[in-house]
Amino acid sequence: MVSFEYSGKIENFTQGYIMKSKRFRGIYTRFHTLYPNPEKGTEIVEYYLFDPKEEPVGILFILHGLGTSNIPFLLWMATHLANANVRVVLPILPGNFTRVAHGSVSGKDFFDADVEKATKFWEQSVVDVLSIVDHIKSQGMWIENSHLFGFCLGGMISVMINAIRNDFKKTILMTVGGEMATLMWHSPTLAYFRRSIEKQKSGEKTKGGIKHFIDDQQKLKQIFEEQLRTLRQFQSVEEMQSSNIHPYLKLDPIAYAQFVDKKKIIFVEALFDKALPLRSRKLLWEALGRPKRYIIPSGHVTWLPFGFFVGRFILQNMGIREFKKQMELLKKIEIEEKK
Repeated sequence: MVSFEYSGKIENFTQGYIMKSKRFRGIYTRFHTLYPNPEKGTEIVEYYLFDPKEEPVGILFILHGLGTSNIPFLLWMATHLANANVRVVLPILPGNFTRVAHGSVSGKDFFDADVEKATKFWEQSVVDVLSIVDHIKSQGMWIENSHLFGFCLGGMISVMINAIRNDFKKTILMTVGGEMATLMWHSPTLAYFRRSIEKQKSGEKTKGGIKHFIDDQQKLKQIFEEQLRTLRQFQSVEEMQSSNIHPYLKLDPIAYAQFVDKKKIIFVEALFDKALPLRSRKLLWEALGRPKRYIIPSGHVTWLPFGFFVGRFILQNMGIREFKKQMELLKKIEIEEKK
């Protein structure tokens, strides 16, 4: 069974400045996860907070994609949005960047032949982000004009968060898809997953040990095709999570989409996205109730160097339309001189 439940509150945390600019402060915070069973190496939650010196016009959570390479671009965007007077929070999801599980690789563990192991990373991602939301609120830093931006994996997690909580006014899903069977067997990004399947199938010790038909492409697709049609029968997230549907379908944003308010969703799709098959993007968009959609002339990640345009899009959707504020995105960050 999948569960996003957690208890307790963050009482002990460490926090320090990592940068001081003329318009905002960069703060790095760490605390022990509230997820009950984390993998070794993921026990400590980490997030970056970029806090404007003036009264912020809104708060934005940015959830990154699989792996490490996208994070520096999102940090650039976060600092420049803070320069435009937005309070920005960027959590590091478990299994990625500086929170890699012991002996693993950044971004690898969300798709694994062992679905029980993979489940832990999806569950912990939701728990960690929501506990960061709680922590921000406990410090009196929450703002009503609250938005969520999720890229790739972060967008999938964003759908789950919207299905169980109403913290954010709007959520921007940036190049996001669903339908795990299609992703696992056709996404170039998940070629490592397919190689690991073949390796286990041919290994003497691991042969025949893969469960839930994860190593059988046609059977897995058939199961998903049939069970996707049954999702509407569930009246709650908890009922779906405790049902007998395929365990990877319980980690699929499509399974959570019906519990999301489509008026809160903005769906951004990349026209030349090779990482996410068209079926994956289309099914998620339809499952979300066909929310407002923008199609950009970009690939899955080729928009990242153009953070100014995405940042401006975010500001506009946060209701910040002042030209002066938008132009702050282009300005070089002025680091405060040490005295």
